[in-house]
Amino acid sequence: MKPVIPIYLLVVTLFLVECKTSRPTTGKAVHALSASIDTQNFLSCCDFGTKMPDGNPVWCEASAVLYDNGTVFFANDKDMPAGLSPVMTKPWKSLADSTARPTPLLAEAFRTARKYEDFASNKEYVFLTTAFDRVKPGSSDWDSYNTILYWKKGQEANPQVLAPERGAKTSVAFRDQLGKVLAQNRPAFPNGMPYFKVEGLAVMDTLLLFGIREEGEKFDKFDYRVRVVAVPFFVEKTGSSERIVLKNNWRIVADFDPSTVTELPKPLALSSLEYDRNRNLFWMLTSIESNGQLDAYVWTIKPEDLLNNRPPTLLRDANGQPVHFNHKAEDLTFPDAHHVLVIHDDDRTNTTVGTQTRQPNQAAYTVLRINP
Repeated sequence: MKPVIPIYLLVVTLFLVECKTSRPTTGKAVHALSASIDTQNFLSCCDFGTKMPDGNPVWCEASAVLYDNGTVFFANDKDMPAGLSPVMTKPWKSLADSTARPTPLLAEAFRTARKYEDFASNKEYVFLTTAFDRVKPGSSDWDSYNTILYWKKGQEANPQVLAPERGAKTSVAFRDQLGKVLAQNRPAFPNGMPYFKVEGLAVMDTLLLFGIREEGEKFDKFDYRVRVVAVPFFVEKTGSSERIVLKNNWRIVADFDPSTVTELPKPLALSSLEYDRNRNLFWMLTSIESNGQLDAYVWTIKPEDLLNNRPPTLLRDANGQPVHFNHKAEDLTFPDAHHVLVIHDDDRTNTTVGTQTRQPNQAAYTVLRINP
């Protein structure tokens, strides 16, 4: 005669088996964080009516943002006229005050690099990268699009260029390493990825991570991506000076396809990558700009998961709906333990915030409240 298993033991056994074998899916995973939109507004890169030398208006296409000790650093991915800079600062408390002008950072390195995309910082240094999305063979005319700047916190008046050689004016020498690692296992590109675009930058203590949004044959023939390339670095000290040096072991650590979350629009691609030291968490933005549609979504992932090519978790609100923006979100930063500041680069689209319509000198931003 077979023994009879009591019903409560059967229920407990099935529960334990389910807990052991189930795996959360990328989009529906239960995460400790949820978020809601706290505030939305516009910031100004310059006075209304400011014009370029050719007479066209200056557009504020803010693409990079960083909060540090009460100050917001932000960067425009377009050139600015004389006397201004594409990199500027403003007190956090007056970010939305259009009567308070931002302070331009006028060091030559800030004014000569072109198409800024992302800030990053660790305990000691601030980093700022351009897009690396163009180079002109046989000429240095476009080398400035391939630049990574860094400076010790509080010393933004003296930015340095991250490069293999001392005294370099750009970081174009790193383009080969990035192109080669992105072309691994891609037989169509035996000499390296011809075209790619960096839109994310994150830094841990001794690790720099690049977020790749686009890659392919050329600027008008590419695929949207969410890929992350990591390279370790160290600080080289010589007498009273020091500089950051990248090591040679570049590698792809993450290659994620957002279309696996079927409820989201397509094609989404990476537009920011940041490391949150307080939570030991990476944050990622993915955005879409297609046929006039602008939208963006937020993801989080633990370092051990990102560095081992595991999928991130989609950030949702308290009702389980994806947190998103009707803007092309470009970068994010952490003004305090409970909020995330997201800056938007809507190109030249006259997007709205409430009843306000964006003007050329403005960029929209959103502040999220994080609910653990």
